[in-house]
Amino acid sequence: MKVLKAKIKKTSPHYEKGLNQKGKSVWLSITGFKPQGTRNYRINAVKNINRGFAQYEEIWVRMDEISLKQIEDGQLSIELYSEEEYKEQKYNPKFYNRRRFEVISETEKQFIQAPDYEMAKQIASQLGLINVKIKQVKKLTTKQIKE
Repeated sequence: MKVLKAKIKKTSPHYEKGLNQKGKSVWLSITGFKPQGTRNYRINAVKNINRGFAQYEEIWVRMDEISLKQIEDGQLSIELYSEEEYKEQKYNPKFYNRRRFEVISETEKQFIQAPDYEMAKQIASQLGLINVKIKQVKKLTTKQIKE
């Protein structure tokens, strides 16, 4: 299952409803969609923040007022980057080696580091592995590496 999240853009009149206490934009849940009309996406926006807890309200927004992010169900970690942030971080080793994947072929099993599932497929094909099963696994902790 895939989950959609949205960030309200600065050009939107609802921009203040997408900010946290520190004034930074946050990813919000999309709760509804309608195909007709101009305001197609219903999102849980921040109504106000009371004693450190956010109170939400549902509002309808246009497609050009929000940035969308898709998250896969089996994904162990969530990296929520805008397109600009993704381009900046793309070749950063800390980002590039973020996830660990198990690649199982007919003859062997390997573990590779990649930023996402698609890149893991590319790396497996570059290694000459065909007919493989790829799944994301947890990264090793320092304690596990020492053992």
